[in-house]
Parts: sequence; C-alpha cells; structure tokens
Amino acid sequence: MIARGLRGSGPGSTNPLLIIGLLVLLLAFLSGTLVSPVQRAPQDPIGFIGFVIAIVLGITVHEFMHAYAATRLGDDTARLMGRLSLNPMAHLDPFGTLLIVLAGFGYGKPVPFNESRLRSALGVSGVALAGPFANLVLAFVCALPLRFGGADLPGGAYGRVLELIVFYNCVLAVFNLVPIPPLDGANVVYGLLPPQQKYTWRSYQQYGPILLLLLLFFGAQVLRTLVFGPALFLFQLFTGSRF
Repeated sequence: MIARGLRGSGPGSTNPLLIIGLLVLLLAFLSGTLVSPVQRAPQDPIGFIGFVIAIVLGITVHEFMHAYAATRLGDDTARLMGRLSLNPMAHLDPFGTLLIVLAGFGYGKPVPFNESRLRSALGVSGVALAGPFANLVLAFVCALPLRFGGADLPGGAYGRVLELIVFYNCVLAVFNLVPIPPLDGANVVYGLLPPQQKYTWRSYQQYGPILLLLLLFFGAQVLRTLVFGPALFLFQLFTGSRF
C-alpha cells in the first residue's frame, strides 16, 4: 500500500502519517509479519527496481501538481518553498521514503498552501484533485507502449517496469481520493462544502489519522474493494491487459 500525506493549510504542518508509519512499522516488526520490498528484491530485482521507479515518479508528479495547481490558483506558498519542481529531492520525505522501502507504503512531503489566498471558492478541491489526476495521466502515458506493443523488448524488463509504473500510479490516485484525512479525498470534500459544514468537517479531520490507521490494519477487504479493485480496473482500461 502506498499512502501520501496531505498538505496542510500552511507551512510547517505536521504530517500525521509519520506517527502512523512508526506505529505500523513497530507492530509489523514485533509481529514478524513485515515483508518489505527490500526483502523481496533478491528474488525479483526487476520488480524492486520498477517499484522504486514507480513510487519516486508517482510522488514527484503528484506533489509537483499540487504545487502547480496552488500557484495557478493564486497562492505562491509552494513555489516560494521550492516545491514547484520536478526534482524528486524536493518532494521525497526521508522517513516516508524509508517506509516505502521497508514497508511498501509511505508518503511525500506535504505541499503547503494558504487557503485564503486561493482565488476560486473551489480552490481547495482543485489543489487536492491535481495530485491524483497527475498520477492517472502518468499511468496513461506509460500504458501507451504496453497497449500498442512498444514495450516488447528482449527479457521483458522494460515492459515489466512500465506495468509497475502504471499499476502503482493507479493505486496512488485511487487511494488518495479516499475521503479520510490526511488524504486528498478529504480536501476534495472540504472544498465542496458550504462554510458551516466546512467547520464541522475540520473537527472530523483530527480523527482522520486514527481512521486511516484502522483501515490499514483491519480493513484489508475494504482496501481491496475501494482501492485495488478500481486500480486494477484502470490498469486494464489503460493497458488493455490484466496485471
């Protein structure tokens, strides 16, 4: 599972997924159930390389598009903080990246924005949707060689890496649209609500990380239905084949 932290309403926001990641890692190590991508690398080196490329690309374009959307909508906070960049180092969080390698899920640095500076009343939703949309565009572009036979090289490594990029970016897009804070879906809902309901939604946000933690631990069937089912559908739609 790949998770990505939602940006806060201003610079210096604390990423709740840091706490979630620490708890998940601790419990997984104590129970002996953690099988990390690194552990699987000797048996499937191409798969590991493809996984890393897919996640680095996915997080980079995801966070860049949040910054780009916020800038276009009138708030230059992300641009001034160096986040309007396609350099992965501007978006990869050290601990979030470590989680990706060790546990198979993680997050990038939240892109800060100032809601009051966005020109549109739906600006928050627009900024939130920009990240998942970027992941879907990346998945679609990388699926073109797979769909039209341009990935048929000796050994199949090129095609395998493209498949992983498509699949994991579909997962990133769908998972981040789940309306549980701090995921993007929560900000999409927030931006669509009337002012009074926005206040109520903000009070719900404090429980988001707990709900997300419970979902990651006990909601395997829910995740398969809400995330992996649609992600596999999108993969098949883009590539014309099954993952």
